[in-house]
Amino acid sequence: MPVEYEPSAENVVCRYANGVRLVLDFLKDPFGDRSPHYITSLGTCSIRFVGEGSWVETGDNGRIEGELESLLNSLQSELPRERGLEVASHSRDFFDNIRTRSYPRANAEVMRRSYIACHAAAIAWILGRKLRMDPVSERFLDDPEANLFRSRPSRKWAL
Repeated sequence: MPVEYEPSAENVVCRYANGVRLVLDFLKDPFGDRSPHYITSLGTCSIRFVGEGSWVETGDNGRIEGELESLLNSLQSELPRERGLEVASHSRDFFDNIRTRSYPRANAEVMRRSYIACHAAAIAWILGRKLRMDPVSERFLDDPEANLFRSRPSRKWAL
């Protein structure tokens, strides 16, 4: 999970403890006219990895697109390909899991941490400032206001 979230008008840069950066881009084109915006034909959950002068993108339909032919060829042949679920199928899978008491197709721990990272990035963007997070406690460091966004006040139930 990222330990730092730095928002700007164009993106939120998330940094991991090992220095890796994840950029949540607001559909800004990193290479001008050379690169298309996210490829929606790759599915509903596409992700683009941008390196030095090139990019590679994949989504839940299992296809991989990108700029470097050599990288694409190695990825196409080495990686196992699995098609993701369509949006409606996520709900069906959830209800089927409740009925059968089975596990969902998506890994719950991976999804939980992914959502925490997305919400932390959104909180940094809403507050308009850099936030640091402890990945163990999943709390923002030295920012009580940001920690207020971690949950909502409990609803008062009338009995």
